Amino acid sequence: MASSGSGLTFKLHPLVIVNISDHYTRVKSQMNTPSSCCSAPSPCALSNDADVADSVDPTTSPPAPRVYGCVVGVQRGRTVEIFNSFELLYDPKTQSLDRTFLEKKQELC
Repeated sequence: MASSGSGLTFKLHPLVIVNISDHYTRVKSQMNTPSSCCSAPSPCALSNDADVADSVDPTTSPPAPRVYGCVVGVQRGRTVEIFNSFELLYDPKTQSLDRTFLEKKQELC
């Protein structure tokens, strides 16, 4: 529970922190998967030469995808209680969120 200078009180349930942490960890681990160069037998995979590992430039990796999410909670007077959260599906081509996915998740809550 936390209070702000405006007199609002916030209650953040542990499930929300776990959901966000879990999602962040999954996205990070998927971004750090081995490249296709080293997933199949190749000179890269068979070499013990340290120069091969040093030749990979970590700054050339693609930027992390933008992540969108929703928090679910209630406000009673000056108290805001957030008790759940979930990810949202974003389509970069249409630059919009998947509304049907959001509505299904809301029904489950």
